[in-house]
Amino acid sequence: MSAPRTLVLKQDFHVSAVACAKRHPKQIKKENLAKRAAKVAEFERTKPSHIISQSAPFFNKLHTPASAYGSNTDYQHFLTNEDRTHLFETAPKEAVEESHLAAVEGMDEAMKHEQIKVETLQKIIGLQNGNAKAVQLWNIQQAVDWFKRKEGDTGSPEVQAAVLTVRIHNLNSHLQQHRKDVHNYKELRTMVHQRAKILKYLKNKDQNRYNTCLLELGLERRAVEGEITL
Repeated sequence: MSAPRTLVLKQDFHVSAVACAKRHPKQIKKENLAKRAAKVAEFERTKPSHIISQSAPFFNKLHTPASAYGSNTDYQHFLTNEDRTHLFETAPKEAVEESHLAAVEGMDEAMKHEQIKVETLQKIIGLQNGNAKAVQLWNIQQAVDWFKRKEGDTGSPEVQAAVLTVRIHNLNSHLQQHRKDVHNYKELRTMVHQRAKILKYLKNKDQNRYNTCLLELGLERRAVEGEITL
């Protein structure tokens, strides 16, 4: 009886010499530099604008010259609700009473004459008849009212940053139409850096107030922190 035959299976390993070879240090360095450059490029591509804020509820209260033209309820010269009541309601009645016009023509007829004067006054001081400077002043007042920490506050970091943001947006709109205005471009750059400086001070003073201010101004940290180049 013959002895059992032992089968020996042989496995061939086909390994490429290129795959096993170590990469040259120069090649590794080149690849690492390429990855780093790609990361830097992606970082710069996704970097938010230093000038234009993202959408935020605060900006819904502001006007452009075009939107102001269609508004008939907003007025120049920082009129408060009390001022409007006095000018458009109280003062006409007092004028009629003092002139005794009501006794001659009747109260209703006398008030019609005063109402014509009121409507004329409303047109004169209405924001819709104001120029771009008047619209900017109105927007600045809205910024003060929105960000003030107490009545009469005009100097807190939040108010200063908000006012600068309004001025930055206004000047940027101007520069979009007048691209050769070098002087105002320098002014824009100065205001952007000034706002960043104020926000840096606020960050060092109170981190929570800083975060809230950025959120309400529609600004990201990367837009106001670190190196700012325009």
